Amino acid sequence: MAYLLPPNERARLDKLYSLAVLTSESDPILDAIVEIGCIAAKMPIGLIALLDAEWLWFKANRGLTSKKKIPRDHAFCNYTILDDAPLVVLDAEKDGRFSDNPFVLGKEHIRFYAGVPIEVEPGIRIGCLCVLDRKPSELDRDAMQILRRLADCAAERLRQRGNARLLQFFSAKRRDQLKASLKMIDAAKIALAQNAFTLFYQPKYELRTRRRVGFEALLRWRQVDGSALAPAAFAEALDDPEFSRRIGSYVLAEAISQAKTWEQAGFEFGHIAINVSSSQFEEERKMAFADEVLSATKCASLSPSKLHIEVTEGVLLSGRESHVAKQLAQLRATGFNVAFDDFGTGFASLIHLKELEYDQIKIDGSFVRAMINSEEDMAIVKAIVGLARNLGKEVVAESIETEAELSALIEMGCSYGQGYFFGRPTAANGVTEVIGNAK
Repeated sequence: MAYLLPPNERARLDKLYSLAVLTSESDPILDAIVEIGCIAAKMPIGLIALLDAEWLWFKANRGLTSKKKIPRDHAFCNYTILDDAPLVVLDAEKDGRFSDNPFVLGKEHIRFYAGVPIEVEPGIRIGCLCVLDRKPSELDRDAMQILRRLADCAAERLRQRGNARLLQFFSAKRRDQLKASLKMIDAAKIALAQNAFTLFYQPKYELRTRRRVGFEALLRWRQVDGSALAPAAFAEALDDPEFSRRIGSYVLAEAISQAKTWEQAGFEFGHIAINVSSSQFEEERKMAFADEVLSATKCASLSPSKLHIEVTEGVLLSGRESHVAKQLAQLRATGFNVAFDDFGTGFASLIHLKELEYDQIKIDGSFVRAMINSEEDMAIVKAIVGLARNLGKEVVAESIETEAELSALIEMGCSYGQGYFFGRPTAANGVTEVIGNAK
């Protein structure tokens, strides 16, 4: 097969030869990088391949039966090194560049290929990290991002730098942790498809009057034994952008549906607050999240005042601050209440208080639980309450558990709160009982 040479082919080869890595000896770090790449991409075959003038050398090989090297004119990687962008071939039999390749027609019968160039210096790409399959396939954006990071690690290893750190990072223990994490993500995706997730509701009260004003919707994963897991038990899944976006849409739809059910039943529930993750703001369409909220509430004929949007500083520090701010501003302008959640736990909170549009500040529960026995935490809570009031914002205290905490919060001027003192999170059908038992 014919292939193009990079314009800097001479410099590329000089750099490759200077690294002295074209040997047949195995490298445990490169082997681990390939293994993790296969796990992340869910592919049976993975390679770290280096291209010299005549040969493609396999520095790490998982799942391919071929020897340590093959003729360069058989290499998909010839195309990968032409650019710094990944190369993805969904079905090699239907791609004119590869349809007559021996690796497609022969015993390996490669159909899918995704390769990321290994760049050891700016513009100098000596090979690639790739994953392959013997059937047509696809690779999602998150898996591709992982492959990009792994290719950078491979480049660092081949440059002979940071070896001790890399060896520790790619240890067997870390690989086992990654496998467990990916297993959890897969299980969570299956559970979502099987309707195994649900929402529990924790009441929110006006502190001075002890009048219930709303609920916070909290995600739970129902288990076969009847128990329900809180988010901390499946945090790995929530860190996965794809699953996080899907579960976020589920929470939004479920909360709106429950609000409408309560409304039609004549139950004065006030509002339902939902938590929003950074992944929900990562869609290509600039206002995708805001549009989703507006469309869902409109379809349900639900007033915006019945839904509160809570964002944490993690959302605001996601690198898309202006993107997030525009959508929150649009939602507020339409009548939705926006809360700044877990306030006090991040270093940039004061900046966000100045720059963002919002209605409420929620004090992180760790300060509330500690304040009775800690002068420092008491001072922090007082400062947050004072700051919120001076800014003309409502303030909500989380995790109120005792009468002493409630009295202290009322004395310092905190308006609203939630916690076990008022009621534990419960399923929608148990909300009436929780309200009946509330102090």
